Amino acid sequence: MTYGLHSFQLKNAHSLLGKAVIIATFGAMTSTMALAQEFMTQKELLATIPGGQLSGVSNNDGKTPWVQAYSKATSKKNGKLNGLWDGKDKYTGDWFVKGDQWCEKGDWGQKCWSVERIGTKEFRIYEDGKPKKNTWKLK
Repeated sequence: MTYGLHSFQLKNAHSLLGKAVIIATFGAMTSTMALAQEFMTQKELLATIPGGQLSGVSNNDGKTPWVQAYSKATSKKNGKLNGLWDGKDKYTGDWFVKGDQWCEKGDWGQKCWSVERIGTKEFRIYEDGKPKKNTWKLK
Protein backbone atom coordinates (compact mmCIF):
# COMPACT_ATOMS: atom_id res chain seq x y z
CA MET A 1 0.00 0.00 0.00
CA THR A 2 2.76 2.41 0.76
CA TYR A 3 4.15 1.90 -2.74
CA GLY A 4 0.75 2.63 -4.28
CA LEU A 5 0.30 5.78 -2.18
CA HIS A 6 3.84 6.90 -2.98
CA SER A 7 3.18 6.33 -6.68
CA PHE A 8 -0.03 8.39 -6.45
CA GLN A 9 1.79 11.25 -4.69
CA LEU A 10 4.61 11.16 -7.25
CA LYS A 11 2.11 11.25 -10.13
CA ASN A 12 0.40 14.29 -8.61
CA ALA A 13 3.74 16.00 -8.08
CA HIS A 14 4.65 15.42 -11.75
CA SER A 15 1.25 16.69 -12.79
CA LEU A 16 1.62 19.83 -10.66
CA LEU A 17 5.17 20.37 -11.90
CA GLY A 18 3.97 20.04 -15.50
CA LYS A 19 1.24 22.60 -14.91
CA ALA A 20 3.70 24.97 -13.25
CA VAL A 21 6.06 24.71 -16.23
CA ILE A 22 3.20 25.38 -18.66
CA ILE A 23 2.01 28.39 -16.65
CA ALA A 24 5.54 29.79 -16.33
CA THR A 25 6.15 29.35 -20.06
CA PHE A 26 2.86 31.01 -20.95
CA GLY A 27 3.59 33.86 -18.54
CA ALA A 28 7.01 34.43 -20.11
CA MET A 29 5.50 34.41 -23.59
CA THR A 30 2.80 36.92 -22.72
CA SER A 31 5.36 39.18 -21.01
CA THR A 32 7.52 39.10 -24.11
CA MET A 33 4.52 39.72 -26.34
CA ALA A 34 3.46 42.67 -24.21
CA LEU A 35 6.88 44.25 -24.67
CA ALA A 36 6.90 43.88 -28.46
CA GLN A 37 5.79 47.06 -30.20
CA GLU A 38 4.02 47.14 -33.50
CA PHE A 39 5.24 50.17 -35.36
CA MET A 40 3.15 51.80 -38.04
CA THR A 41 4.17 51.05 -41.61
CA GLN A 42 4.83 53.66 -44.28
CA LYS A 43 1.38 52.99 -45.69
CA GLU A 44 -0.28 53.47 -42.27
CA LEU A 45 1.68 56.66 -41.57
CA LEU A 46 0.71 58.15 -44.95
CA ALA A 47 -2.95 57.20 -44.41
CA THR A 48 -3.06 58.71 -40.90
CA ILE A 49 -0.98 61.86 -40.39
CA PRO A 50 -0.90 63.91 -43.66
CA GLY A 51 -3.77 66.39 -43.80
CA GLY A 52 -4.21 66.09 -40.04
CA GLN A 53 -3.15 67.89 -36.90
CA LEU A 54 -1.04 66.50 -34.07
CA SER A 55 -0.50 67.94 -30.62
CA GLY A 56 1.51 67.03 -27.59
CA VAL A 57 3.95 68.15 -24.94
CA SER A 58 7.65 68.58 -25.61
CA ASN A 59 9.76 65.53 -24.88
CA ASN A 60 12.72 67.87 -24.37
CA ASP A 61 11.43 69.86 -21.39
CA GLY A 62 8.34 67.79 -20.52
CA LYS A 63 6.04 70.81 -20.24
CA THR A 64 5.83 72.96 -23.37
CA PRO A 65 2.70 72.30 -25.46
CA TRP A 66 2.89 72.20 -29.25
CA VAL A 67 0.52 71.66 -32.15
CA GLN A 68 1.35 70.94 -35.80
CA ALA A 69 -0.80 70.86 -38.93
CA TYR A 70 0.38 68.74 -41.86
CA SER A 71 -0.30 69.22 -45.55
CA LYS A 72 -1.60 66.34 -47.62
CA ALA A 73 1.05 64.02 -49.02
CA THR A 74 2.65 64.64 -52.38
CA SER A 75 3.50 61.81 -54.74
CA LYS A 76 6.97 61.79 -53.17
CA LYS A 77 5.53 60.99 -49.70
CA ASN A 78 6.36 64.38 -48.24
CA GLY A 79 4.78 67.75 -47.47
CA LYS A 80 4.83 70.88 -45.32
CA LEU A 81 4.00 71.46 -41.67
CA ASN A 82 2.99 74.52 -39.68
CA GLY A 83 3.43 74.55 -35.96
CA LEU A 84 2.70 76.54 -32.85
CA TRP A 85 5.08 76.22 -29.89
CA ASP A 86 3.87 77.13 -26.41
CA GLY A 87 0.73 78.77 -27.85
CA LYS A 88 2.64 81.69 -29.36
CA ASP A 89 5.73 80.85 -31.43
CA LYS A 90 4.90 79.91 -35.02
CA TYR A 91 7.21 77.78 -37.13
CA THR A 92 7.23 75.87 -40.40
CA GLY A 93 8.99 72.80 -41.66
CA ASP A 94 8.82 69.79 -43.90
CA TRP A 95 7.64 66.27 -43.22
CA PHE A 96 8.48 63.08 -45.08
CA VAL A 97 8.31 59.34 -44.64
CA LYS A 98 11.55 57.39 -44.85
CA GLY A 99 10.98 53.65 -44.85
CA ASP A 100 8.56 53.07 -41.97
CA GLN A 101 9.60 56.22 -40.07
CA TRP A 102 7.93 59.60 -39.78
CA CYS A 103 10.45 62.41 -40.28
CA GLU A 104 10.39 66.17 -39.80
CA LYS A 105 12.88 68.81 -40.83
CA GLY A 106 13.06 72.48 -39.87
CA ASP A 107 15.16 75.08 -38.07
CA TRP A 108 15.60 72.51 -35.30
CA GLY A 109 17.33 70.04 -37.65
CA GLN A 110 15.96 66.73 -38.83
CA LYS A 111 14.44 63.93 -36.74
CA CYS A 112 12.92 60.57 -37.67
CA TRP A 113 10.81 58.37 -35.41
CA SER A 114 9.19 54.97 -35.40
CA VAL A 115 5.55 55.43 -34.46
CA GLU A 116 3.43 53.06 -32.37
CA ARG A 117 -0.36 53.47 -32.34
CA ILE A 118 -1.47 53.19 -28.70
CA GLY A 119 -5.05 54.35 -29.24
CA THR A 120 -7.30 55.31 -32.11
CA LYS A 121 -5.89 58.83 -32.06
CA GLU A 122 -2.82 58.52 -29.86
CA PHE A 123 0.73 57.58 -30.76
CA ARG A 124 4.01 56.92 -28.98
CA ILE A 125 7.20 57.79 -30.82
CA TYR A 126 10.51 55.99 -30.57
CA GLU A 127 13.84 57.60 -31.27
CA ASP A 128 16.84 55.31 -31.69
CA GLY A 129 14.68 52.41 -30.49
CA LYS A 130 13.75 54.14 -27.21
CA PRO A 131 10.20 55.29 -26.42
CA LYS A 132 9.63 58.96 -25.68
CA LYS A 133 7.62 59.75 -22.56
CA ASN A 134 5.00 62.06 -24.03
CA THR A 135 2.57 60.94 -26.72
CA TRP A 136 1.19 62.57 -29.84
CA LYS A 137 -2.57 63.07 -30.21
CA LEU A 138 -4.34 63.34 -33.55
CA LYS A 139 -7.17 65.85 -33.87
